[in-house]
Amino acid sequence: MIKHCTMAFPLLLSSLVAYAAADQTLAAADLQQTLAGDIAQSCDIHAEIRSVDIQKALTEIYQRLGFEYLWQQPQRLHSLQAELVQLTDDGLESEDYSFALNAGSAGDSCSELRISAEYLLALEHLSRGRLAQADYESVWRASPLPTTSAPLLMDLAMTGLSVGISTAFDQARPGLMQYRSLRATYAAMDKSPPERLPVPAGPLLRPGISDVRLEQIRKQLLEDGFLSASQAEDVSPELYDGTLEQAVRRFQSNQGLQADGIIGPQTIRAMNITLKQRLQQVQINLERLRWINAERSDYLLLINVASGHLQLLRGNDLIWQARAQTGRASRPTPALVSNINRITLNPGWTVPPTILREDILPQIRRNPEYLESRGIQILDAQGNQLEPQQINWSNPRGIVLRQPPGPTNPLGQIVFRLPNPYSIYLHDTPSQQLFQQTNRNVSSGCVRVEDADGLAEQLFAHLSESQRERIAGQLASGQTHEVPLMNGPQVILAYWTAYADEDGRPAFFPDTYGLDPVLGAALAD
Repeated sequence: MIKHCTMAFPLLLSSLVAYAAADQTLAAADLQQTLAGDIAQSCDIHAEIRSVDIQKALTEIYQRLGFEYLWQQPQRLHSLQAELVQLTDDGLESEDYSFALNAGSAGDSCSELRISAEYLLALEHLSRGRLAQADYESVWRASPLPTTSAPLLMDLAMTGLSVGISTAFDQARPGLMQYRSLRATYAAMDKSPPERLPVPAGPLLRPGISDVRLEQIRKQLLEDGFLSASQAEDVSPELYDGTLEQAVRRFQSNQGLQADGIIGPQTIRAMNITLKQRLQQVQINLERLRWINAERSDYLLLINVASGHLQLLRGNDLIWQARAQTGRASRPTPALVSNINRITLNPGWTVPPTILREDILPQIRRNPEYLESRGIQILDAQGNQLEPQQINWSNPRGIVLRQPPGPTNPLGQIVFRLPNPYSIYLHDTPSQQLFQQTNRNVSSGCVRVEDADGLAEQLFAHLSESQRERIAGQLASGQTHEVPLMNGPQVILAYWTAYADEDGRPAFFPDTYGLDPVLGAALAD
C-alpha cells in the first residue's frame, strides 16, 4: 500500500504541473489575442496617456515579459495599490486609477490590461503632469535642447515590474527640492478646511490704532500660526499693538506682499483667500513642477518668474541662487525652455520697439534733454548718428536708439544670451534697489539678475585660469566683448505661485499674470 502511494504522488504532482503549465499557456494565448485587437474598445480602457500609444506600450511590455499575467501576483498588486493611494499627497486624483485601486486580482485579460494601463497612467501623471501643459499655459522650446534627465515612461514601467513598483514611483516623482517640500506640505494640509468669515474692507490699519476688525484678524493669524497663543493673551483684541504688527509682517512676507505691517486692500484680499482656495493653489503648483520635471536637464538654471528667483542646479543639488526682476503684468516674461550659449561683456543697449513706443517717446516729448542726459544715441538705418532736432518725435520713423556701455546702461555689465523669438535675455542691472522689493515683477520682460558677476563666475568655472583672466580683462576694459559658452546650462523660465517656507508652511506669491484660475478649474474638472 505504501509503495503504491509513493508511486502515485509524483504522478499526481507532475499532472498538476502539467495542468498549471497548460493554464499559463492558455492565459498567455488569451492575453496575446486580446492585445491583437483594439483594447480600448474591447476592454473599455480609458487611460489617456500622452507620451506613448497605449496599445503599443502594453503590447511591448507583455511581449518582453512573455505575456505573463502581471497582477495575479498579490504582492505586486498590493504594492501598486499602496503607491496609488500615496498619489493623493502629490495632489493627484485617485479616481483616475480607480479600477487598479479596487481590483482584487486580474481575473481575465481585460482586467489585467486595465490595471496595467492605469499603472502607466499613474507613472505619467507623476513624472510629467496630469494635464498637457500646452493646453493651459504656452511655452516656447528651443531646438535642439539638452537631453532631459526625466526617465522615459516605458523605462519607469519596466523598472517597476523588474525591480519593484515602489522604485518606479520613487523615480517618477520629481526630485526637485521645490516639489518634495511642497508635496510634504500639501500632504499635511487639511483637505476639508473650515469656512471662515471674510475680513471686511475699510480704512488702512496701522500700528497703534483700534478697529473692530482687528479681533477677527488676530484670531485668523492665530489659527494660521503667525501668532502664538501666548502672544495673543492679555491684550485688547481690537488694538493694533506691536506683537500683532510682527504677526502681520510675517503673514505679508508669507503671501509675497511687501512686509510693511500696514493692513490695506492687498493684505485683506490675501487674508480673505479661503483655505480651500489655498489648498487648490498648492495642488496647481505641484502640477506645474511636474511639467518642469519633464522638461529639465541635469544642468539647469531654473527661474521662477512669479517670485523673482533663480537657482542653478546640478541634478537636484543647488549650486547658486539669487533674486531676479521679471516682467510686469502688462509685459510678462514668456515661459520658455532654452540654454545659455553666449555672454556679452559691457553690452550696449538697443532700445526695443515696445519700450521706445510706450516708455521713452513720452519722456522725450516731455523733456527734449532726456536722451542726452542718459547718453542715448539716435542712429539711422545705416548706423549714422543723428541729432534730436532732426527727428519728428510725434511720429519718428527709420531710427534706432542705442545706449553705449557704461554705468547707467540698463543692461549693466553682463548679458546672458539664450535662443528665443522674444528677444528675451538675462542681464545685470543698475537698478539694484528693486531687488529689495517682495514683488519683483517690474521689468519689461527680460530677467534682471542680482549678482550677475556671481552667475558669470559659475558659468566660467570650467574654464582654465588663463581663460578666466582674459575674460576679467575684457570686462574691466569697458569695451563690448562676446564670449561663446559651450555646454551652458539649460534655462527654464517657469511660473509657479506656491512653495513651502522654512517652517514647512505653504507660502505664496501673487498670481501677477492671472494664470492660476484656468489651471485650477482644469484640475478640478
